[in-house]
Amino acid sequence: MPVLTAGLSIAVELCNPTKIATVGDLYKPRVVAFYPRVLIIGKNSNIHCVNLHNSKKHIMKTNTKIQESLNLKKKSIKLLTKAIAKIILKFRLPRSEIINALDEQLVLEAKKQDPDASNVSIAIRTGINRRYIPGYLKGEPPRVKPDKMATILEDLRWTAHKYYNSNKIPKLGHFRTFQSICEQRASGMLTFQAILDELVLLGNVKDLGRNVEILDIKLGLKKHEIDFSKLTALQINRTVDTLIFNSTKNDKKDRLVQRTIYTTQINPQKYPQLHIELELLIDKYYQEITHKLIEFEDDVESGKYPQYGISFLEYKTEE
Repeated sequence: MPVLTAGLSIAVELCNPTKIATVGDLYKPRVVAFYPRVLIIGKNSNIHCVNLHNSKKHIMKTNTKIQESLNLKKKSIKLLTKAIAKIILKFRLPRSEIINALDEQLVLEAKKQDPDASNVSIAIRTGINRRYIPGYLKGEPPRVKPDKMATILEDLRWTAHKYYNSNKIPKLGHFRTFQSICEQRASGMLTFQAILDELVLLGNVKDLGRNVEILDIKLGLKKHEIDFSKLTALQINRTVDTLIFNSTKNDKKDRLVQRTIYTTQINPQKYPQLHIELELLIDKYYQEITHKLIEFEDDVESGKYPQYGISFLEYKTEE
């Protein structure tokens, strides 16, 4: 249905060239026919039909471009979520907390980009329910349900100490056992055996056959893993900041350094030797760049200004 304005309105539709259109016809369902036309409706309701020169070919090209754009968007989302999934699994990050933190950062970033944006505007931009926007802006995000595995571990510890005065608990049974606690906390989601296998793998419990021994109720990372996860987050943020900054600059000379060199013609068996030689090469440039940065430094305390630097990243894709 075309939108009629106070002045001139234009509606594009496929119609039969032999049919005479009337104002009433515009509001009735019509079988799509053969030739595209532009219906021009003036204030006096007179209708003029003009054939489009490109006809079906023009429409097909437009549809193809739209589909290509959608496919490219899907591929980009798939690549991004694949990277996020790898990080979540590698560092055993709680999925629910990640999703909640993502919503919070979406709101904060949207407000940072547009300080005058209303809660409704932020909700539209982020797709987040507007009822939660004020809380995120105040640093009071919605409560996240406790991780099921963490809850199960806490229940196991409490039950073992209270009823068995031990760090061990019977594995099977429907009351005060590993099986009963798992079935209560993860009913209909996971089998107790699957939970047991995962907790054993993580080093939280030990399967003793008839009993389960609780070794560690913390699902968190070890110190070196926490340090590495922080380094990973910093590296990702630096990369994203550079990519976004460069996307806003039309002139190449205004962009930050962003270079990638790669090849698909090296046998993986040669990677170890190539790595050694690349590391020696990078060490040379590392020293030169360090001296250059020091040359430009002012005599002020460290941390006075934002970070400015170069990041080296050797990579290889999955097979």
